[in-house]
Amino acid sequence: MAQDQKKVFVVLNQQIFPIDKPVVTIGRNLENDIVINDKFVSRHHAEIRLEDGKFHIYDLDSTSGTSLNRKRVQKSLLYSGDLITVAHIPLLFIDEGWTLENDPDMKTGELKKKNK
Repeated sequence: MAQDQKKVFVVLNQQIFPIDKPVVTIGRNLENDIVINDKFVSRHHAEIRLEDGKFHIYDLDSTSGTSLNRKRVQKSLLYSGDLITVAHIPLLFIDEGWTLENDPDMKTGELKKKNK
């Protein structure tokens, strides 16, 4: 990621994990970029992927599932401030460069749904 770009990261407890490559893996296995040592987290649980300039969360057919803002998902677009839950572990997605201007097609109703 270029130096002049805004930072993108995930907060887990009091740890900050930078999202600084196109695919960031999340799971219990030590090979993951974000390792969560919890028996309910699958070895290879989820991924955050950069696609067409936007970040997405993908569940990797995990046993306990992945949720975004309390709704279970297989794949979903991420916005700054989104709460990702891996099994029962909360992670906060932050994109310092995201503004409403980044997604001009979003309607006010979608913003309300997103914040529920």
